[in-house]
Amino acid sequence: MKKITRYTLSLLFCFYTAISVAKNESKSNLVTSKVETQVLSEKNQQNIKPNAVNINTATATEIQDKLVGIGTKKAQAIVEYREKNGQFLSAEQITEVSGIGPATLDKNRERIILK
Repeated sequence: MKKITRYTLSLLFCFYTAISVAKNESKSNLVTSKVETQVLSEKNQQNIKPNAVNINTATATEIQDKLVGIGTKKAQAIVEYREKNGQFLSAEQITEVSGIGPATLDKNRERIILK
């Protein structure tokens, strides 16, 4: 009788240990999966538009580096416009910045990110 009890207790211990390990791995995999998804999402955005720039958050230097036909003065004007009027709601709104017209917008439409 004692052998059966020891054997049963041993099996129960192994069973509970296996369940505990499985639960911990599941939680760990979920966290890892969320982090990997976020990293992949960020990488995909960079791969799709490596020269894109968020004109609502970028510095004048970043805007100048990423947008075609935008020099130091125009990049600074974009930042000043944003600070005075709030975030850009559309790419077309950039033409309201002095010195930036439809031709500049057309050259940069695919590079402009708003969010």
